[in-house]
Amino acid sequence: MRILQVHNRYQGGRGGEDRVMDNESRLLRTNGHEVHQFTAHNDEIGTGWNKFRAAQRMAYSKDGARRVAQAIATYRPDIVHVHNFHYVLTPSIFDACREARVPSLQTLHNFRGICASATFMREGRVCEDCLHGSPYLSVLHRCYEGSALKTLPIARTIAYHRRRKTWQNKVDRFIALTEFGKRKYVEGGYAEKRISVKPNFSYPPDPEWQDGADADRSGALFVGHLLPWKGIAMLMEAWRDIPTPLRVAGSGPLLHLVKQAKDHGVTELGLLDAKAVYQEMRRASFLVFSSVWYECFPLTFIEAFAAGLPIIAAKLGAAEDIITHGETGLHFTPGDPASLAEVVAWAEAHPEDMARMGENAQATYKTLYTPEANYLLLMKIYEKTIDKYR
Repeated sequence: MRILQVHNRYQGGRGGEDRVMDNESRLLRTNGHEVHQFTAHNDEIGTGWNKFRAAQRMAYSKDGARRVAQAIATYRPDIVHVHNFHYVLTPSIFDACREARVPSLQTLHNFRGICASATFMREGRVCEDCLHGSPYLSVLHRCYEGSALKTLPIARTIAYHRRRKTWQNKVDRFIALTEFGKRKYVEGGYAEKRISVKPNFSYPPDPEWQDGADADRSGALFVGHLLPWKGIAMLMEAWRDIPTPLRVAGSGPLLHLVKQAKDHGVTELGLLDAKAVYQEMRRASFLVFSSVWYECFPLTFIEAFAAGLPIIAAKLGAAEDIITHGETGLHFTPGDPASLAEVVAWAEAHPEDMARMGENAQATYKTLYTPEANYLLLMKIYEKTIDKYR
């Protein structure tokens, strides 16, 4: 099978979506398929007048459609798999697929298609105003980077494709990462019959990484970007009353909050490579996941499961689907430092239960989140999408 992966890269370096696409590319090539990647980058937008013109074209770019049509003509794929089209390519690329009579599908990595901020968050809390109402409410609330002017073209894009029924008529299939994500997109007007559910996956840890991994687990670990919607402020507040040592791997604009918490048992590790993250996961008793938004499917969850590490996470979004309370981890009340402190105290008082949850987490990885399991799911979705054109 020939697969054309289409992806619009964000500014600010390589992220989770890039890793997912590259993992799938490696998986497909390993199994004998021909994979080509066509990418654009938001650095192309530029500044000044060019930025204004890009905002005007955000809802529908003829140039984006032309570029993808050219890639289709060059690679002659059996299917086009889109990972992201914001903001250079735009949803116009699905018209290019239709005109070329090539099946198309999109992985729904975030909620950008139904929420201007892509996170269902406003002022530090969950907000679904645009899900059930006008997307132009996001302009009023300045949902994107605190700017009404920057939010307007995104809101216009959402409104335009709702009105045009792009998601009902133009895209052959979508991949949601969890049942929770699928429900939200259906609420936002996407055609339920066109949405399949397939989780992310990760390759197993390199056997050489076992060196230096301590079997005697202790303490808590946080891995991720230090951003407001990751609940960093709440996490640092909670740790004022938690005696358990916390090691923080990551970087970002809220790094200063982590540094300020060093007197409360918090150790800053900085940005670590994959090997170092895995070894930290092998040393910790549990991973703490403090996000205050509807995470779609953090790769950190799978990596923790692969390392036999149970997760303590807010009962919110994807964490509700992925983590089974009392089996592979524990839930706490979202955004509540006292609830987090209470759950951590229980975990520390029940090390044997946490060890059992770690074993369950690793078994879950082997059953659901390996490359082999994911390949079977992906091929079923591809075949179902292509069958419509036969």
